[in-house]
Amino acid sequence: MKHISDIKKFERCEKLLWWTKRAPQPFQAYVTFNENILELTLKRLGIDNYLKGQPNNTNDVFFDNEDKYDVFVSTRFEYEDLRVKIPIMVKKSDGYFLYYTYASCFPKESEAQTMADNEWVLNKLGIKVVGRKVSHLNANYCRKGELDLNELLQIDDFLYNDRNRPNNKISSLIKHRKRNLSPILKKMDETLQMEHIEKERTNICTRRNKCDYFDSCFGVKGDTSIYHLVSSSKKFDLYDQGIHTINQLDFSEIEGTRHQFAQYMAAKSGKLFFDKMAVEGFFKDIQYPISYLDFEWETFAFPPYDLMHPYDVLTFQYSLHIEDKDGNLRHEEFLGKNDCRETFIQHLIEHLPKEGSVMCYNVEGAEKLRLKQLAEQFPQYKEQLQQIWERMIDLAIPFSSGLIYDNRMAGMYSLKKLVSIFTDYSYDDLEISHGMEAVRSYINLENDADPAVIESLLKYCAMDTYAMYLVYHWILKQY
Repeated sequence: MKHISDIKKFERCEKLLWWTKRAPQPFQAYVTFNENILELTLKRLGIDNYLKGQPNNTNDVFFDNEDKYDVFVSTRFEYEDLRVKIPIMVKKSDGYFLYYTYASCFPKESEAQTMADNEWVLNKLGIKVVGRKVSHLNANYCRKGELDLNELLQIDDFLYNDRNRPNNKISSLIKHRKRNLSPILKKMDETLQMEHIEKERTNICTRRNKCDYFDSCFGVKGDTSIYHLVSSSKKFDLYDQGIHTINQLDFSEIEGTRHQFAQYMAAKSGKLFFDKMAVEGFFKDIQYPISYLDFEWETFAFPPYDLMHPYDVLTFQYSLHIEDKDGNLRHEEFLGKNDCRETFIQHLIEHLPKEGSVMCYNVEGAEKLRLKQLAEQFPQYKEQLQQIWERMIDLAIPFSSGLIYDNRMAGMYSLKKLVSIFTDYSYDDLEISHGMEAVRSYINLENDADPAVIESLLKYCAMDTYAMYLVYHWILKQY
């Protein structure tokens, strides 16, 4: 059985489809879908009488009930071993009007190809489509009280371009994307039957995010692989020229970035690269007490509480290790449930020292951003929160900018990787050892106050701030 998602994979890279069938990767959800876009759309449209399809339904379920219902929801259809699901079908006098649902704010024009492919199956089964619209989230919606579906959901007959601007009508986009899927489905079958596929590397392999199967496809091995050369526009060409490791590089092939230089020097010497003068300069303004601070948060597709927009973040936990000038270390922490934003703010303001440096890891994309969002939602605390984010120091910068580089980093500089390289500390023994695991545990925590879950969440977040303390003190020992 094949699905539309399989066609997308095949057209990106035939070997991607081949890999996903032989070595499927676990799905990682980075957003909590706390409402059902399909159910909300039905309410928005005032539809309450319909036949809802089930995962194993055949075509006959639709055809056997076509005279009994005017609306069909989550209906499954199959043709030439391709299975599709249509969110909402409304019967009209001359055919069916379709509603496609998206739990996103700006469904892109590329979705028209999926719609065209879905409708190819319908057409082959003799089902006429007379129009279609999309239901999606309104990015400007701000929750105040109960969800206002008329404001939260937009019902449009157009899709959005890459700049998130409405551009072309869906009907026009589909018209230019109609195609015969039979030859494609046949080629997919042939590909899946192959025992081995030789794949030429292209920019598709690393477009946006590197393919999950990249290392397996191209045999990436070793910490000094040329594929680990950061921000390099030439590494693929270099590999093709026979330069497979960074230590094989000539200095002239470095493209001028500090990070590449650090990688080159570490690979050539086989030792730690440490720019002592630059590192000292970076940390020269550190003031005690040092507050090592880390947040945990969750992103909700649908705003769960007042003053939140679609895809806003709820910060529910922090860990704070405080080091005084004599080297004494103490720990504070917070873990909230449900709408704990204001309590989080109050607790942080109360327990974080009013002076000294606040050390975080990847501060611009994490803790500082979270505090600025909270300041917008609760402006009465803006001055106090700003006083915190203005004292923040980003421990990631010496590693991300190439002031410090160890070959074992293999082009990466996550805090978990650094602490495993430069200290004896490890996340491996924790019940929760990854940020997304923490998020999932938090979601369960709202309905289940299991002391073991609470303890695991607190230990995980505390590990991050203690890891910062250890890495910073490792740096100090290198002076």
